[in-house]
Amino acid sequence: MSNIVAYMAKEQRTFAESPFNPVDSLVFSTLAYLNYEMAPCLPSSPSERMLLHDVAMLTDWNALTFGSWMEDAKGTVAFLRALSSSRRMRDVRASFYANEVSETVEKQFSAVTLSFPTSEGEASYLAFRGTDGSFTGWKEDFNLCFKRVVPSQRAAAAYVSGVASAVDGTLLLGGHSKGGNLAEYAALTVDESVFDRIAGVFNHDGPSFLEDPSPRIDEERFCLLLHKTVPESSAFGMILERRADYRVVASSALSVFQHEPFTWQTAGQDFVYQDALNPSAVVFDAALDAWLRGRTPDERERFVDTVFELLSSTEAVSWGEFQDKLFANARQLLGSATQLDPETKRFVWQTVAALGGILKNEAIRRFKPTSRPRLPRVRARYGQGKGSEG
Repeated sequence: MSNIVAYMAKEQRTFAESPFNPVDSLVFSTLAYLNYEMAPCLPSSPSERMLLHDVAMLTDWNALTFGSWMEDAKGTVAFLRALSSSRRMRDVRASFYANEVSETVEKQFSAVTLSFPTSEGEASYLAFRGTDGSFTGWKEDFNLCFKRVVPSQRAAAAYVSGVASAVDGTLLLGGHSKGGNLAEYAALTVDESVFDRIAGVFNHDGPSFLEDPSPRIDEERFCLLLHKTVPESSAFGMILERRADYRVVASSALSVFQHEPFTWQTAGQDFVYQDALNPSAVVFDAALDAWLRGRTPDERERFVDTVFELLSSTEAVSWGEFQDKLFANARQLLGSATQLDPETKRFVWQTVAALGGILKNEAIRRFKPTSRPRLPRVRARYGQGKGSEG
């Protein structure tokens, strides 16, 4: 078995020699997590391009990966080494880097355009960053449960339109986690002239939508462009997912840790696929969908706001800061929870209990052994003809 790190180290053909493939998309989606503003070679104008190779070679790797899941991932150093020495990636250039975070409007948006030559001319992959470690980023993700559109989705559509007006050639859109949702949303909502230039849309374990962003989602031409992949125990990527046109990728990790791209298994120029999600993931996804359907948008919003208000009471602004002082922050969070007014406290516990109850019932329904039907008792009457019954 291999992964995207081993793939990068082994695949040295250029994109002109070997076409862009789904594994390349996960590599490019991972590159969206880099802090390009830390690169000494960052141009003064967003439209100017810098070699991706220079970004990797000239920038401190700790600064380059700070604040993302790559900061602590075991495969990060090997990934950046493979990037630095890759013949396939040597002509890839980065431009139009954007990084916008606003606690006021609960927005965390970042994207970068990665352009590369192919046998048919230049192509540009517009890579959208998934959720970072900030509470603001995670809050925006949870807002998808009750808002038709979140600020980052609007930013993604505007980003694609802007880049499309400035570059020529084929466009590819993609991202991991929330980045996959942003790529899909942008492809569904951009103008026809821009949509006609899109050759692929890649959603790697990103959630779907509370409501369809546009009628385009049911059109055959969009379905042919969309490549949605989720790991075998996916939870995040199956949120609000109603379609069946996703593919399940084998992972070397367990449970929620399969969300990390370095754990996805590859074989040659594609992923290792399996027929369906793991049974535990199916149970959780069905229970979560039932819970969401059983709550009004106002109830979902109230629940999410209350939970994040409690997290904010710890004065930590990210999951990393929360974990650095885990005991003290957990004590502060529990103390704040006891200070909720009785009605809010009752609402929170009832909501959590409802999710737990649905999850239990779904597990019993799916895993309860089916009773074997009782066979009728048949007594053979020997000597009176084959198959005769008494």
